[in-house]
Amino acid sequence: MKKVARLRPQYMGFIFHEKSPRYMATSLSPEEVKSLPKKIKKVGVFVNATTNYIQQVASDYALDILQLHGQEPPQQCAQLKEQGYLITKVFSIGHDTFDFNQLEPYKPLVDYFLFDTQGQQLGGNGVAFDWSKLRQYDNEIPFFLSGGISLDNIEQLKALKHLNLHAVDVNSRFEIEPGLKDIDQLKLLIQKLS
Repeated sequence: MKKVARLRPQYMGFIFHEKSPRYMATSLSPEEVKSLPKKIKKVGVFVNATTNYIQQVASDYALDILQLHGQEPPQQCAQLKEQGYLITKVFSIGHDTFDFNQLEPYKPLVDYFLFDTQGQQLGGNGVAFDWSKLRQYDNEIPFFLSGGISLDNIEQLKALKHLNLHAVDVNSRFEIEPGLKDIDQLKLLIQKLS
């Protein structure tokens, strides 16, 4: 964690989904996470968790952003937003057509969307969806892009700059093993995106 923090990313994500190989609540204490520099926003990733659980974890770890990666309804986003958290709602895009109209009920309640690749796992599949589908998005709410981002597709990523792309969320392609980032690869990514 400290090595990644030294790279000064805007965000660092912490997964609070027990079924994930990147589940971190048993490996990092709240004090360790809270010790991060204030400029790095702490993102908690949750999947179909109860509002009470999310609020408790967010308080314990002093999270800044809540990333909701399951089938959380708009009402839950509203409840968490009322507590003062920034909200990112994740939508997975597959090979078939994606209906961006399903985002409408969430727009007044979230700060960001995150578009990821639909796969066997909820995240960390290491595969990119067809980014040209993002041309159908109205760009009203800024978004994070995730899923299969690697050093090999940086030019395609840069081609999306005209969209309301707020940040990229990298995972499996920049790991030595689940939850352990490859610092050298991250440095290269930052250089290529600068």
